[in-house]
Amino acid sequence: LAPHVSFIGLPFRTIPFLVFQLQSKWVAGVLSGRLELPSQEAMMRDVDAFYSDMEARGCAKRRTHDLGQGNPFEYEDWVAEQCGLGRMEGWRKGMFVATCKNLADRPDSYRDE
Repeated sequence: LAPHVSFIGLPFRTIPFLVFQLQSKWVAGVLSGRLELPSQEAMMRDVDAFYSDMEARGCAKRRTHDLGQGNPFEYEDWVAEQCGLGRMEGWRKGMFVATCKNLADRPDSYRDE
């Protein structure tokens, strides 16, 4: 393990810069000692449960950082709560969902509207 190595911005199919900001605040909190990590055993149990859930839903491991599957905004809300921030605002979630729908419905022109 590398306790001082952090990767910010790996997730996709999410609100990117908001996630980068939340992850940065969380990492800064952990490195400064303001936030405490769970035990290594607890983290490994969470990882095992996460991959078991992915497998049960038929998701490939290569989709580990795909936040567009499963429970929408669960990760973002969890990180925000860990940092002592509130959950993501409903209007922001609604805007993201509407943009994704526009992209799916009109991939060539969704940005023009």
